[in-house]
Amino acid sequence: MRNALLILALSAALAACGPPDTPPGAPRTETPPPAPAHPAPAPRAAPAPEPNTPAGPVEARIKVVNLAGRPLADMIPIATRQPNAFDEPVAAGNPTGATGEGQLRFPSTESLFLRAWDPALKYFPNNFYEVLPGGGAIEEVLTVQMVPAAALEAQFQTPDGAPLANEEVRLMLVHSTRGPWWPARTRTSALGQAIFPSIPPGEFLLHFETGSGARIEHGMTALPPGEIVGLGVLVPQP
Repeated sequence: MRNALLILALSAALAACGPPDTPPGAPRTETPPPAPAHPAPAPRAAPAPEPNTPAGPVEARIKVVNLAGRPLADMIPIATRQPNAFDEPVAAGNPTGATGEGQLRFPSTESLFLRAWDPALKYFPNNFYEVLPGGGAIEEVLTVQMVPAAALEAQFQTPDGAPLANEEVRLMLVHSTRGPWWPARTRTSALGQAIFPSIPPGEFLLHFETGSGARIEHGMTALPPGEIVGLGVLVPQP
């Protein structure tokens, strides 16, 4: 393999997800910078990327599998400048077929992160590959493991104890070392209930902000793959 290629497990995913081991002889990864104390307002999650081929590309073969190692179809190989779950792709391949395999072409002039994207948001990647600039063709097949989405629900109230009814609530998942990781938004019911049905599993700080500007932070929270986590009553403050 002529590229300088690093494999990194997403520490956003829980240890139970079982990310692939680093191949023998792979370079050690650097410690990422700490998360910012006050992350920027939550952007919208990126839409499913369209296939594109950048100028002067390097090609990689990617196989997408689930936790049991079975191939996943309809996953889109992508390359992004940041490893977070919502960075806009620099390059995207065609969806994977029944074998879970696909190809991706990406520019060789910058450091990029290779992984997969599920347009249906039923799965999120549990590992990614960092490709350093200036390399050539990647000879091995890169395996990306996907884990089932988690879900989150909470009961929002005003400071006087009334339900926070029919109001937009924005959520930002914040990774402990990589900063803002995934944005989501929903609207509360008449009783103040909010459900975020499809978010990346892992451990995150949770930042909530309502449409009126009230905010609340929930401490480091485990979001197991395929499970719904209930936070109970939350009272955002103006």
